[in-house]
Amino acid sequence: MKINPKILFNTLIEGTNPMKTCRLLVLSMLLPSWVYPHGDLIPAHGGLITEGKNITVELVTQPDMTRVYLSEHGTPIDSSAASGELILLSGGKKSQIPLAPAGYNALSGPGVNPEPNAKAVVRVNVPDVGKEQIRFALE
Repeated sequence: MKINPKILFNTLIEGTNPMKTCRLLVLSMLLPSWVYPHGDLIPAHGGLITEGKNITVELVTQPDMTRVYLSEHGTPIDSSAASGELILLSGGKKSQIPLAPAGYNALSGPGVNPEPNAKAVVRVNVPDVGKEQIRFALE
């Protein structure tokens, strides 16, 4: 049994204009080549990474120092004029830790030793980029 492509095509698009259908088909094949993700969120410093509206934040917590690294779609952001705060909810206690510029794209503060299942909120304000509030679940 041989299938006639014209009959199959007309059956699938019954009542529609074939030229419009062809245009839509060509456009739909091109669309995936236009849509690219901004890249994988791979932490460069061994921390937890989350992407906000304008800023990607990597949080690195250690007993002696806390660091927050800032980038925008993989490009480091100058944090020399930035300010920030880490709010840590751990063991039923709330701690607010100020973050100050430390290096080109980092903010730094005192170390923390969060308990398992702690929650953290990082608030940053970067001139010319904007404000961001990012939530983390620490394991």
